[in-house]
Amino acid sequence: MNYQRISPFPNPQAFEFPELRALASVWHEKKSALENNGAYKEFIKKLQREWAIETGIIERLYTWDRGVTEVLIEQGIESSIISHRGGVSQKDAEHIQAIINDHLNIVEGLFSYIKGEEPLSEYFIRGLQAQFTTHQEYTEALTETGHMVQISLRKDEYKSLPNNPRRPDGDAHAYCPPELTKEEMENLIRLYREAESSHAPEVRAAWLHHRFTQIHPFQDGNGRVARALASLVFLREGLFPLVVRDSDRQKYIGALESADVGDLLPLVSFFARRQRDAILKALGLEQQVQQSRYADEIISSALDLLKARFSQEKQTVSVVYEHAEKLFAMVSVRFESLAVSLDNQLRSVTPPQQRPYRARTNSANNKSPHRHYFQRQIIEIAERFGYYANLERHRSWVRITLTTDQEFDYVVSFHGYAPGDTGILAASAFTYIKAVREEGGNEPVTLHPATTDIFQFNYAESYESTAKRFDEWLESSIAIALAEWRKSLQS
Repeated sequence: MNYQRISPFPNPQAFEFPELRALASVWHEKKSALENNGAYKEFIKKLQREWAIETGIIERLYTWDRGVTEVLIEQGIESSIISHRGGVSQKDAEHIQAIINDHLNIVEGLFSYIKGEEPLSEYFIRGLQAQFTTHQEYTEALTETGHMVQISLRKDEYKSLPNNPRRPDGDAHAYCPPELTKEEMENLIRLYREAESSHAPEVRAAWLHHRFTQIHPFQDGNGRVARALASLVFLREGLFPLVVRDSDRQKYIGALESADVGDLLPLVSFFARRQRDAILKALGLEQQVQQSRYADEIISSALDLLKARFSQEKQTVSVVYEHAEKLFAMVSVRFESLAVSLDNQLRSVTPPQQRPYRARTNSANNKSPHRHYFQRQIIEIAERFGYYANLERHRSWVRITLTTDQEFDYVVSFHGYAPGDTGILAASAFTYIKAVREEGGNEPVTLHPATTDIFQFNYAESYESTAKRFDEWLESSIAIALAEWRKSLQS
């Protein structure tokens, strides 16, 4: 496989993520009121720790289960924790702590670097590689005879020998030859600077990350530098560093491989989702300020939030509830059509002398006395997806019930996302079976999400854009729910 020269940016219209644009808009409106309180500072500190830990795990510089990472995020990077919970010697734990602290210094430095508005340069990128490898003296290399050896690691300078990895099928993946590396890095910087004003940050981050990885200019540290560069793009837009977790590894590598053959969309989509998740977590802090340890800061920031909240145009935020009513109607129509079709088919296969199989649907809008149904299921599904389901201001749901020799329910619920009136709502979907109790009546069992992710929407995104995204989400959810129903018939 021959090396392919880096290609320019794709057409900016080829990648549209209105959900992220709208969320970023909401975040920028609220950021100034949040960034000086203790809860937000703690959030950023933990995000930086997670970035520092995970960027090394992805490169297999060390490895452990997610539980160890979560303890280090909460308590700080300590060799004693790494040794005890990670199952390594104290000496190795101290070395790992030094590596993670190098990573931590880098991500903290990125937050400072963006304030200077200095343009991206080769000098800066070489400096990143040197920082990443401060406590790394050697790297591994494959000899012509196929033996793995350790060689001294060159820092702050481009490679002088080929660094093409061997794929599992035996073929070599061609990175940039050493003699072309400086020229390609100059092209990378030039093309990036030319596109800074015309492309969305997730597109720039994905392009820069992939093209840099394609060149692979250093002996080692290329993956870590690539993720730092992508993070820098987002930070300059007032967003968050790109955290790629070990659990993301398969999707991440797959997206990079798609980019290798000319399709950048999976990598752009992956980056957009990670930013979306970070923004949603940050927005959820607005009502969590009281958890901060700094009492004076809490009072000050809470007063600022109250001022901002009452000065905000309520009509603007309330648009999201109008969107929710329209999406609710969309689900109601779709479920009614599905129930009519299924009801006819189910009745036709009912065994003789048995109560007819059937399908039916019902619903409750935000004004209905039955809007409170499914509270336990909604909260449990929200916990699985890691968010707070706010059931105070808005609650509505649509259900379809499939009755055979059992009752199978599929529900789509609309409710608030995070505490308070944030202007962000969520839709979740789930299925369950009604099991008969010995003492009479029934209870829901075998609760399953009927979606791979929640659907969030907000006041800053147009209804047309929201409806288009929701239609795709709903059709995917229906397919998942029906597959779960079929599976339940076999058990």
